[in-house]
Amino acid sequence: MTSHFHVCRRRSLAALALSLALFLVSGSPARAETPEELLAHVPTVPTPLLRERLVSKYVVILLSKYHYHPQNITPALSAEWFNEYFNSLDFNRSLFLESDLEDFRSFESVLWDQRTMTANLEFPFKVYQRYLERVRQRALFSIEAIDNSHDFSVQETMNTDFKDLPWCKTVEELENLWRQQVKNALLANRLQEEKDAAKKKKAGEADDDGATAKKGHDAPAPAEQAAPAEQAAPAEQAAPAEQAAPAEQAAAVPSTEAAPFPERLAKNYARSYLRRAEVEAINILETYLTALTRVLDPHSAYMAPETKENFDINMRLSLEGIGATLSTKDAYTVIVGIVPGGPADRDGRLKEGDRITAVAQEGEEPIDVVEMPLNKVVAKIRGPKGTTVHLTILEEGSNTPTLVSIVRDEVKLTDQEAQSETRQLSLPDADDPAHVLIIYLPSFYADFAARAKGDPDYKSSARDVRKLIEKAMAEPSPPDGVILDLRGNGGGALDEAVDLAGLFIPSGPIVQVRDSSGKIDRKEDTNPAVSFAGPLIVMVDKLSASASEIVAGALQDYGRAIIVGDASTHGKGTVQSVINLANVRALSQASSRMPDPEPGSLKITISKFYRINGSSTQVKGITSDISFASFLDLLDLGEEKLPHVLPWDQIQPLKYESMNQTADVLPALLEASQKRRQENPLFSEYQKDIDFYADFRADKQLPLELTQRRQYQEDEDKTVRMFRKFQAQRKNARKRNIARPDEDDIDVANAQDLILEETVNIMADYISARRQQAAGPAATAAADPRDDNALHNNALQR
Repeated sequence: MTSHFHVCRRRSLAALALSLALFLVSGSPARAETPEELLAHVPTVPTPLLRERLVSKYVVILLSKYHYHPQNITPALSAEWFNEYFNSLDFNRSLFLESDLEDFRSFESVLWDQRTMTANLEFPFKVYQRYLERVRQRALFSIEAIDNSHDFSVQETMNTDFKDLPWCKTVEELENLWRQQVKNALLANRLQEEKDAAKKKKAGEADDDGATAKKGHDAPAPAEQAAPAEQAAPAEQAAPAEQAAPAEQAAAVPSTEAAPFPERLAKNYARSYLRRAEVEAINILETYLTALTRVLDPHSAYMAPETKENFDINMRLSLEGIGATLSTKDAYTVIVGIVPGGPADRDGRLKEGDRITAVAQEGEEPIDVVEMPLNKVVAKIRGPKGTTVHLTILEEGSNTPTLVSIVRDEVKLTDQEAQSETRQLSLPDADDPAHVLIIYLPSFYADFAARAKGDPDYKSSARDVRKLIEKAMAEPSPPDGVILDLRGNGGGALDEAVDLAGLFIPSGPIVQVRDSSGKIDRKEDTNPAVSFAGPLIVMVDKLSASASEIVAGALQDYGRAIIVGDASTHGKGTVQSVINLANVRALSQASSRMPDPEPGSLKITISKFYRINGSSTQVKGITSDISFASFLDLLDLGEEKLPHVLPWDQIQPLKYESMNQTADVLPALLEASQKRRQENPLFSEYQKDIDFYADFRADKQLPLELTQRRQYQEDEDKTVRMFRKFQAQRKNARKRNIARPDEDDIDVANAQDLILEETVNIMADYISARRQQAAGPAATAAADPRDDNALHNNALQR
């Protein structure tokens, strides 16, 4: 196969190539400093050995047997695997030419031999060789382009939406794309330097004013106290657009003695190449096999040994982390969860969807981590407790990177536990106030080890919620209504979800779990005791997933709770299991013949969740009864945004007795809520912010002309402030202080959670309706929630 790429023979490029020739070596070079030395490594690819051959064989076999939707590798599926592998290596269409794919087209339908039960390993390793050549060629071109003259007065834009872009047909197309990426990086840096200079000037003027005040009044200046390291927000260092070529993601620098920006950018290109060149055969195989699993569904994956160690990087168990769950999307390390109570949660700046582009230790230069394996990124983020790690991030929806410095610390379990508060409400035409218990549940947790040992006091989310309810019911004024806030709750232990839902119903089925054979496992609450029987509202958002959806769905199906929040929840209705490939007999028996016998693991989707009404929670999630506009609905969150998702479907509903506690009041509650929101100026402002945010995100063209780009960044800054205000509202509701000196334009301390406050109003209407019914001639003993709970006090205690 021949390469169709011909680099232009400019004199400067030839000179650079000549200088590289002086450093050419084979194998892995010693760590170098200059771009020339970094690019001197000859692009060679390791050879797959026995381990790679056996791993590929049994991963395919296991997928065909145990995946929820098992499939044989047909020619059509092989073709999807073929395309997904190219997409995995070059997600933004900035390296391969269309002719490259044609060069390898003979492999397209034959990546698996059903007769010999073997995977074709010639294809992925030859493609990776071509990939390395392209990365090196891009680095050579781009480093030269850094020194070229760029005209920022030319009307030009760069496309940042790569989802449906075709592969480039010519060398000229690729080179133009690379030129735009370099120009974008230089332009963003120029604007950032202007911004930094303005901040510095403003800070200097403030210092002068403070000194004058101190001299005139002989009193301390009223200047704000400097924040500690973990809260300080250093000046943002500019970098290219969020979907720009990985190598040009210039990192924000935590040191004032940073190298000049062009030098750092050149080194990033060179390092990007070297990092890809220094891979082992098992790492190439991981990309190849995960391309296959992604064709089946987005949550299955082959994990090489190092990746296995950091599976679903949940730092709640790490005493030396930042408290964030990380994953990989395209070329980026993406934050998919913030652990309640962890350093990142207390700092408040990181959120789901943010991409980490560089990591720096205290006093050291940032290291570009775009396209770096997840386990290596995690190793850089982790470190001794009390030390600071500097993360360069691209906020979700932003094209400008931010430097976030966080002090590593332990995640405190107490901050992850259920919390509650009680509010007293004045009701119209009522002498007696109402009391509402608001329960915040950040995750479904359980101390499985303590439970296995028979510890009667083991920690669990359902038990903690029950205790909060019992404590409130023992007060002189017990709650008339309960609001269960599951916003941001990504799930957890399935048994905890079943037990939690059971706190609010006498007994019955909660969820169905169907495996690949069609066998259905029905999960039931068997305890007839009810902790609270009165008006119940469950709050959800787009980040409420898995176990949260099970609870919300069950309580909605029973007619027991009104669901309030975003239009729908996340929609993750699948279950994964991890198979340790070392337990596969053939791999175990062959381990003595392998230089490195560790085979890694296979994370595989094995079942799906279904509501008791027969509807899957997959993709559609749970639809709110009363919904609000939300910033989260505009982000790339939710199962439906992922490729190759398993579809929504239905199975037979279960027999269950509806409690019919919501249908009669819901229309009136919805109408009253909509009227309040229309008349509330805060909701009007909130809706305007969302509309502005939506319009900005819809524009996928990034200006490369100076004046237009200045306006673009002003609008971008507005959207970032809008989202941070939205975050502050949610955080403030849970009494977390995230105020920082750089956010004095956001009144965090007084930020009001509009959604929660309106939910409290809905609950007030709900309680009023029930009291009016209780006062009427058709009143029943079950109409007053406090009477209900008096009856349940004699029931079996949980």
